[in-house]
Amino acid sequence: MGRAKKYSNIEIGDRLREIRLNLGKSQAGMAEILDITDDHYRKLESGNTGLTLEKVRILHDRLNVDPTFLIVGKKMEEFDLDRYLANCTKDERDRLFRRCLEYIAAYITK
Repeated sequence: MGRAKKYSNIEIGDRLREIRLNLGKSQAGMAEILDITDDHYRKLESGNTGLTLEKVRILHDRLNVDPTFLIVGKKMEEFDLDRYLANCTKDERDRLFRRCLEYIAAYITK
């Protein structure tokens, strides 16, 4: 494996780990989502193997992972909470707050 490719795999693996932790998933849980073995998933996070386009697509479709962030580390744009709240419906606001509370509860109980 070329040095640049190996470095890219390590960077992607680091971002994949960060995404997994942010979502409160285990390595086994991510492996299940991707339909791969736990060992294969560990190799993805460590950068020993690379993600296929099919797996990037699965992460996007099932977990709403931004492929651009996963591959190159760039976010689409910063989220402006005040702007969002000023321009959303009550249902959208409530869904956001519920999701935030779920995330906080999962984070606290780790």
